[in-house]
Amino acid sequence: MHGRLKVKSTEEQKAEKRKEQQRKLQAYRIGMKKILSTRNDDSYDPESLAISTQLLCVNPDIYTLWNYRKEVALIKKKRSDENELEGEDLLGTFLDKEIALTEQCLIANPKSYGSWHHRYWVLMIHPKPDWEKEFNLCTKYLNYDDRNFHCWDYRRLLVNKIGITLPAEIKFSTERLNNNFSNYSSWHYRSTLRSLDDSCIEHELDLVQSAVFTDPADSSAWFYLRWVLSHPTLSNEKRQELLEAFEQLQELEPDCKWILLGKCWLTGSLMMSDSKYADERVQFYKDLIKLDSMRKGQYKDYLSIAEMVAVTQR
Repeated sequence: MHGRLKVKSTEEQKAEKRKEQQRKLQAYRIGMKKILSTRNDDSYDPESLAISTQLLCVNPDIYTLWNYRKEVALIKKKRSDENELEGEDLLGTFLDKEIALTEQCLIANPKSYGSWHHRYWVLMIHPKPDWEKEFNLCTKYLNYDDRNFHCWDYRRLLVNKIGITLPAEIKFSTERLNNNFSNYSSWHYRSTLRSLDDSCIEHELDLVQSAVFTDPADSSAWFYLRWVLSHPTLSNEKRQELLEAFEQLQELEPDCKWILLGKCWLTGSLMMSDSKYADERVQFYKDLIKLDSMRKGQYKDYLSIAEMVAVTQR
């Protein structure tokens, strides 16, 4: 009828989508053919470089194109080395555009391996890299998504490259964890900053204990806790206090397998000085078999070992 919007059928929508995909695929093939045909060790084609920019903005995960742009950058660098007067400025201008391109690609896909890798590579050959800007970029993207492990890896590269003070990074890590305890990447990043020792072990235990008590069902903090518990400088007194705290927590969360696992980790250390914990550990694994039946085979293996240890300690 006149004046009424025609609603497209599902088949019509699918057909149009396929047509659009074919159009993009054809443009991609033509563009790649043009780029590869002009690839050269000593020179580059500006039109091909422009085409690669367009293709990467649509799909930033085409490694061939990032590699092509690296080759162009190396050509620019070679020319820069030969031009003592303006070479460095010209190279810096070109590389600034590369950095801008990576940021545009990261807006489209913040977890693009190629974009992050290319950005760092460009900075490594940049005559005047702005490392402070890179740290600000990391903070911005972690505010968008604090689970972006690409950004955490990039930040770790920056720390290793230019050297940031440990207290500053510990403070940053703590802020991110206070913002969201449920974050594997944040916990992992923290574990790479320093080795555990007498000066920090109790602080790290308090931090991760707060996390597991806030949300016992979340697994991320438990893995960090296991790392903390593996350190020999943690006293048995602290382990016993934590075991008692887990007993109280289990009364509130009786169906949480992580609490039982934590008790297994603790008794595994405590039984070295007190044999009573060996029998308790056996019971904890029996409880895990009932509570987490999907992994009962794994727990049965642990149980058999725990039972042998308990027998030898009697």
